[in-house]
Amino acid sequence: MKVTFPAALAVGFALLFGGTAMASTGALYTQTNSAAGNAVHRLDRAPDGSLTWVATYRTGGAGTSAGLGSQGAVALSDDGRTLLAVDAGSNDVASFHVTRHGHLTLVDRVPSGGTLPVSVDIADGTAYVLNQGGTTPSVAAFSVDRSADLRPRSVTPLPAGSNSAAQVSVAPDGRSLVVTEKQAGRIDTFPLRNGRLGTPVLTPSSGPVPFGFAFSPRADLVVSEAGNSTVSSYRNGDLVSASLAVGQGAACWVAIDPAGRFAYTGNATGSVSGFKLNRDGSLTALNADGLTATSPRPNDLAFAGSYLYVINPNVGQVTAYKQQPDGSLQPLPSTTLGTNLAGLAAR
Repeated sequence: MKVTFPAALAVGFALLFGGTAMASTGALYTQTNSAAGNAVHRLDRAPDGSLTWVATYRTGGAGTSAGLGSQGAVALSDDGRTLLAVDAGSNDVASFHVTRHGHLTLVDRVPSGGTLPVSVDIADGTAYVLNQGGTTPSVAAFSVDRSADLRPRSVTPLPAGSNSAAQVSVAPDGRSLVVTEKQAGRIDTFPLRNGRLGTPVLTPSSGPVPFGFAFSPRADLVVSEAGNSTVSSYRNGDLVSASLAVGQGAACWVAIDPAGRFAYTGNATGSVSGFKLNRDGSLTALNADGLTATSPRPNDLAFAGSYLYVINPNVGQVTAYKQQPDGSLQPLPSTTLGTNLAGLAAR
């Protein structure tokens, strides 16, 4: 059943508490994932990349207060006007309208179409929600209008043998949707047409436990493989770099800079590893030992211009880095929010 909120009520209900906004160049969003009541943190970005917490907005649903084992629990539309957050504990999805100043207004909350939603993406007016749990893991599609209102469209089961799916995302050209499946050890690529999913192509992962991934502007796909802490790249469905050793433990999350020149993995043992993404789609490690930067225990990563941001759920911090022309990362001051953070999106 769809849950809707009158406009006046939505504003009051959405804002849990707030600080003072600063002059900013954009904002960063992550969710609390609290089982006692999920909410989305907003942090404003200064021109120098530093962050200031501004407000926290209730989703109206519940998180799990535990790791989701996924990437992409929060997503922004391409125009920056809609933000979605999964409520993994109450099996629904919350949608917010984003003002030009970054303020959030809760608009809608709908059932996720399955059990344990852990990842979400928005493309061309359609939202796609990955439901990891239950007897039939699935991808649910929702129409999203300019006011951030959600309308269910379809639910597509994942292929037989699905196990522990980690991320859903639409390719840059909008013609396909990709899901990584950790325990099934495969990458599912669904053709897309007008927001409808076709029959998927199943690609065995180059390395065990394919986890997070990111697309470059050229549509190169970079996938982390947590089993042996490796990373692979694909172009047009073909393997380019096969299971390149990261050099640091438990590579799980991936981000690519807006220019598509460098890819980074967040490694659960406490580091970020950088790779040059070559014109042919291949990867070259920036550091022999894989240690491009330290981070307490990275989870989701997001770029905003030349700044890379990483959430660290165990210590409740967001760490920030200034990307240098050679791909190295200069650490900036961290921001403490609270533990169990999940998902990260920047505008």
